Amino acid sequence: MSLRDGPEYTAEFKEPSVRFVFEHIKADESRYSACQRLGPKLNVKPVTLYNWVKIATPKPSKPSAAAGSMEDLKAQLAEVRKENRELARANQILQDAATFFGAALDRRSRK
Repeated sequence: MSLRDGPEYTAEFKEPSVRFVFEHIKADESRYSACQRLGPKLNVKPVTLYNWVKIATPKPSKPSAAAGSMEDLKAQLAEVRKENRELARANQILQDAATFFGAALDRRSRK
């Protein structure tokens, strides 16, 4: 090992370090920013930690463009619209039932 290489890290150190990043990354934070923030806590250069995280990140099985194709989006939209209609129908049934039973209770209290 030359002086320029820096310390060698074992897999036993890398794996928990990467897990630490994934567990402590903020919702609106990029992986690089998380490594910048968390690297000093682990006594690791942020760029080294980021490289470990990149390697550990699972690769998508399909290209992302195929997952968001127009046909997929149209199918999702149709499904969401159908679900919305069903929920609106159920909501109307519940409102009608509440009105009916509320009126019945009101008639009883007036007797």
